[in-house]
Amino acid sequence: MIHPQEQQDQLNDRAEAFSKEFANASYEMGQAQNFVRELCGVYGLNYLRSVDFERRVVKDSGTGINRIDGFFPGLLLVEMKSKGKDLAEAYEQAKGYIPKN
Repeated sequence: MIHPQEQQDQLNDRAEAFSKEFANASYEMGQAQNFVRELCGVYGLNYLRSVDFERRVVKDSGTGINRIDGFFPGLLLVEMKSKGKDLAEAYEQAKGYIPKN
């Protein structure tokens, strides 16, 4: 059995390597899925079973379709933007994916 501190150290090491790997990422369309796959690796998740990429959702307006960059059902919604884009916009977009009822 792995000691809790050893587990935490391994997680910290993986998270640090992940942050260095993506420190200069700047292009959402070209890097989003790799980012989410590697994020799964930090936590030891199998991305094939854990995340849906580009899940379709109806826009708040009721017309048109948006896509969630990464969706971990019951756990996490990932909405990405390219470097330099307004993250408040990403937050508002992500909130629009959550059912209102």
